[in-house]
This record gives sequence, C-alpha cells and structure tokens, in this order.
Amino acid sequence: MMPVTSLTVYTVPYCLDCGAVKHLLDRAGIPYREVDISRIPGSREALALLTGLRAVPQVFMGHQFIGQVAEVRYLVETGKLKEMLAAQDIAHPPHQEHSE
Repeated sequence: MMPVTSLTVYTVPYCLDCGAVKHLLDRAGIPYREVDISRIPGSREALALLTGLRAVPQVFMGHQFIGQVAEVRYLVETGKLKEMLAAQDIAHPPHQEHSE
C-alpha cells in the first residue's frame, strides 16, 4: 500500500519558486501531491479565499496552509515539517482495508 500523501503543492508551469519548493521536499524525502492550477478556472481566486494569497506555490498539509517557499524551507531545514507530518499521522492514521 502506498503511503498517504498529506502534503499538497499548488503550482503553475515555469514557476521558479514552485520548482524550489518541490526540490526542497524531494531532497528531504517528503512525499507530496502536485496540483498544476494553470488549467483550473478560478483556482487562484479559490486559493486567495483560503490563504489571502494568489501567488504560487502554496503548500497545504491536509486542509491547513503551511506556507510558500520561505516557510517550507524553514520547516524542512529545522525538521519541523517531518514532526508535523508525524503528528498528523498519529492523529489521523491511514484507513486500513481489511480483507476476509
């Protein structure tokens, strides 16, 4: 079974900051789901309603906005992001399917 990916990174093509966030997460071995919002009408407006920001990348842990490049860099370099993810996994363990 694949691990549950609790990080979502909202991006657009040719975005240097988007590439920087993905590189930070890749280098730290933290799985994430990337959502390219460039072809989703109204997506920037929707993100602005959630975070107050229209700029990408935007990184969410579950439904919680955790930041953009600077915040993610800090969380990765201090180990806090892995701590947050571990705490989330303890609080919300992945659903296990039981076969009989």
